[in-house]
Amino acid sequence: MTGAALDLPAQDALLDGEVVALRGDGSSDFQLLQNSLKETTGADLVYFVFDLLHLDGGNFIDQPLLTRKQVLENLLKKARGGKQRDLIRYSDHSLGAGAALFQQACERSLEGIISKRSDQPYRSGRSRDWLKIKCVHSQEFVILGFTDPAGARTGFGALLLGVYDDDGTLHYAGRVGTGFTRQTLDELSSRLKKHRQARSALSEPLTGISAKGVHWIRPDLVGEVAFTGWTQDGLLRHPAFQGLREDKPARQIRRERTQSVAKTANAKPSSTQRPRRNSAEEGIEIAGVKLSHPNRVLYPEQGITKRELAEYYEKIADRMLPHVSGRPLTLVRCPEGQQGECFYQRNAGAGTAPALRRSPLRGGKSVKNALVLDSLAGLIELVQMGVLEIHTWGSTAKRIERPDQLTFDFDPDPSVPWKTLRQALGELRALLAGLGLTGFVKTTGGKGAHVVVPIAPTLDWKQAKAFSQAVADSMVATTPELYIATMSKSQRAGKIFIDYLRNARSATAVCAYSTRARPGAPVALPLRWDELNSDPREDRFNIRNVPARLNRLRKDPWEDYESARRPITAKIRKHLGLK
Repeated sequence: MTGAALDLPAQDALLDGEVVALRGDGSSDFQLLQNSLKETTGADLVYFVFDLLHLDGGNFIDQPLLTRKQVLENLLKKARGGKQRDLIRYSDHSLGAGAALFQQACERSLEGIISKRSDQPYRSGRSRDWLKIKCVHSQEFVILGFTDPAGARTGFGALLLGVYDDDGTLHYAGRVGTGFTRQTLDELSSRLKKHRQARSALSEPLTGISAKGVHWIRPDLVGEVAFTGWTQDGLLRHPAFQGLREDKPARQIRRERTQSVAKTANAKPSSTQRPRRNSAEEGIEIAGVKLSHPNRVLYPEQGITKRELAEYYEKIADRMLPHVSGRPLTLVRCPEGQQGECFYQRNAGAGTAPALRRSPLRGGKSVKNALVLDSLAGLIELVQMGVLEIHTWGSTAKRIERPDQLTFDFDPDPSVPWKTLRQALGELRALLAGLGLTGFVKTTGGKGAHVVVPIAPTLDWKQAKAFSQAVADSMVATTPELYIATMSKSQRAGKIFIDYLRNARSATAVCAYSTRARPGAPVALPLRWDELNSDPREDRFNIRNVPARLNRLRKDPWEDYESARRPITAKIRKHLGLK
């Protein structure tokens, strides 16, 4: 940044702007910025400049905004330095098109727009001369305390949040328990413990809310939180943590009030900051599939829309298609989003989209049609249908009665630590290797993990299920105090359930790279075995960070999947006591 500033053709300039971290699609990401400042990611940092106060002895503070921006634009156009020049960018504007730009911003999953009075002088701080119009609500909150972690969560469970009134009264605003990465939990937990105090800093006691298990802290820390709205009681709806704000004094945190975008857009004169997107992303057609309601929010906690979900599948299709193409599907459809009503769909209806095909599937005396896809367009059609989870059979539609992969689902009791689950996965890997088979590991987007085994399609379903049961029973016999292979929940306390039942005819498992209909938009993600040193489950991998991960990897973690395919021979089955 410093080098880019020195390339400006000015001896003395005072600029107003904001440093942001850009995702691969050109949109900004506050959490990515936080991680970048801690040197944990190589994100692209860019300084977007939107105002000019002084230039070479000239004072522009009292000039109208449009005048200041014209001088600013000319200054930045004359900058030298090639690549360095791209680090400081002019934030363009549009006059009188606020409503249209706001709609575009929301359709493209941006935070929103800034609307300013174009004829006003520069004034620091918040005022009615400029307004932040948000698609998904987000603002800063004072962190009041935290709760104990539960299940597999470490560090803390949730943060208690508050906001100040203008008279200095500190009010409770709700709690946030999602949006944290493993790293955030560890780092923030350490900060919280240093700020602990015996009593609440709230101006009034909590009412209607239990304070049991709450640890109070000094109201010094500020966090950025995204949410969908406020309840009538003044509490946050569906909040998700974005990161700490080191630049915001806690005493300045107020509840931000919303205003009608139509009212704002019609106010004259005005200047609206233009949301930044690539020209290739104009329109709402992806892979030849037209998306209706592309700005419909599917994951409220992150503000993830139908369009962003489609763009995710577009980015990762090359990795996902080999694992989903040609296989009968079971879908989890949530037309109103992750927090709305969801239902399963197994069979294709009469109005199946052209990018999806129907494959005859016999079940007893009846014949139904399974849903099958073979292309990126098919994936996008599933997004258009409101599909948030894609589950596949262990066989292809062409050879429906001959499975070509087995899935072992490790489902740990909440009390089982990650270290123990990692050990269990490694033991299965070693057992399979001793039989001449290769296991590939993936997260499920939840608290468990899958080991997937590519096999030659030589067994029928009965034989495949018997083999996978024999493998699970072998592990249980070796360590009965840790493993269980029956579904009885009453017997699973402190143990890991090795679910082999996904290897029966018509049973399915979540596909590699599929999203899950769970908070945080987690993804079932293929991993290398050496990545299990740290806990990769739940919300660590999601649709916003998986594409960047794939771009960084030199090698696909499952690159050897097809070459590892082996038959389960009579000798292998005999080794496990099978005929």
